[in-house]
Amino acid sequence: MYNLKTKRLFLKRCAYPSLSPNELYVGATINVFSRPLRIIDYGDDATRKRLTANSGECMITVDMQHHSAAAGSVIEALTTQGLRITFIRLVELSKSLAARVASKAQRCLVVLASGAGAREKVASVAASFSAAVTQISSESAVQELKEAVMGPGESTAALKNCAVCVIKPHAITSGHQGPILHRLVEEGFYISALGSYQLTVADAEDFLEVYNGVLPEYKKLVEQMSSGPCWAVEVCAENAVPALRAVCGPQDPEVCHVLFPHTLRSMYGVDRIRNAVHCTDLEEDGPLESEFFFSLLQNKQ
Repeated sequence: MYNLKTKRLFLKRCAYPSLSPNELYVGATINVFSRPLRIIDYGDDATRKRLTANSGECMITVDMQHHSAAAGSVIEALTTQGLRITFIRLVELSKSLAARVASKAQRCLVVLASGAGAREKVASVAASFSAAVTQISSESAVQELKEAVMGPGESTAALKNCAVCVIKPHAITSGHQGPILHRLVEEGFYISALGSYQLTVADAEDFLEVYNGVLPEYKKLVEQMSSGPCWAVEVCAENAVPALRAVCGPQDPEVCHVLFPHTLRSMYGVDRIRNAVHCTDLEEDGPLESEFFFSLLQNKQ
């Protein structure tokens, strides 16, 4: 790997176990030895032909007004089929736009999925969840939705009486985002905002600044949070912060295994760094963490 500016070798061929093949696709940002790298194209035609054979991209909307309980199961069904969720955002569509794209509700998740046989696999999932899911098949409708929701724009975040759950990159790579989302709804949380984000190292340092000097794993936490896409979920409920902390469990999954086996970190965590989720620790931090993702970062996209 060469640095094109300095024309010097940056990295020789070597093993990098923390990076999985399904994280490598055009448009992805990966973190290699603390250096963020954006994949912008294929290296040669042979690689392009091999990796794009039978691949495709499809968009769906998931009704969050009447069928929010199905959202996690829909996401899990897509990832189980081997599809990548390259974009997701909870939005409030205008009445006219919802009608034009045939979305079942104005308040919905807009989901972009890609992979081999995407169109057929997404159609199968849409048929299984026909009451909640609309497959956007028209190219013009897909383009209109992309322009409406994939850039900076108004968020659905409440920014008060809320807590934030961030599904970490390793959990996204492992396909745990669907079950985690399902569990949050099952526990009675109202999902008021949701989006996928790619944090830079600087973004992760800003977000986790309060833990600098407090947790010895701070630098490794920053590296994990900036290693790939994460999903930020704003939830609202009575006593949202302590309620979310109870569902997530303590920082260390090993402790969770023994004392709190049904928590998210026990079920999907690996170690103190890759512990599945970040959750708001203090009541006053809920609106601040929500604003970080759904105002500051969203307006940077």
